[in-house]
Amino acid sequence: MTRDALRPLALACVLTSLPLLGQEASGPWSATVYLQQSWPKQTETNRQITQDINGTFGSHFQTWDDIANLSLGGHLFRELAPQWKVGLEFDYSSGRIRGTESVDTPAGPAVLSFEQKYSTYADLLAVAQFRPLGGEGRWVPFLLAGAGLAYEKDRTRLTLQNAYLNEGLQVDNDGWFPMATLGLGLDVYLSERRTWYAELGASYAWARLKHTVPATGTLAPAPTVTADTDSTGPCVWIGIGRRF
Repeated sequence: MTRDALRPLALACVLTSLPLLGQEASGPWSATVYLQQSWPKQTETNRQITQDINGTFGSHFQTWDDIANLSLGGHLFRELAPQWKVGLEFDYSSGRIRGTESVDTPAGPAVLSFEQKYSTYADLLAVAQFRPLGGEGRWVPFLLAGAGLAYEKDRTRLTLQNAYLNEGLQVDNDGWFPMATLGLGLDVYLSERRTWYAELGASYAWARLKHTVPATGTLAPAPTVTADTDSTGPCVWIGIGRRF
């Protein structure tokens, strides 16, 4: 057989293989929106509330261990292979603890008000998902790992007032800090078409912003104080997702 005779056969083989190559190169996308509950350490912040405020004034203000720490998040993934997906993770939350109590002072009973408000917490991570059993089937377990940056902004206010007192403290804190996470989860497809799925997961995150910030007001212990936002801790989430 001559070289010219082989050319049509070779061209046919190339054209036939193009769709298969395209299928391998472009895996499906998937997006998940979820609600997450976390249990951050907040060791120093909780100590400041318990000892520096409650211990000093005899108050009983809550700490971050006493409330729900909910956030809204999302994943956007691209499938690279049956067992691997890579993409982005985004989380956002805000919250506060506050209270008002009557306390005794040398100048008589006074009203002590406390508020610590996180107006913004957000993170953006590059994440990878490994599916040990592959991506087929209705039940797809996975392992998750990611790293990126987080940002938070908070304000702490404390006032002590009566007819003779008008004392206060304010601390503003914000900044960027690194974050990493490891977790596992399960995607459960809601039909045989495998388009929509429910997702359950649990993870552990490492994230901490610790630095010195200005403190103002007559109740400030010093011109600067240590602001320590330790978001390290376990998380669980539940969400809904779609392949496209």
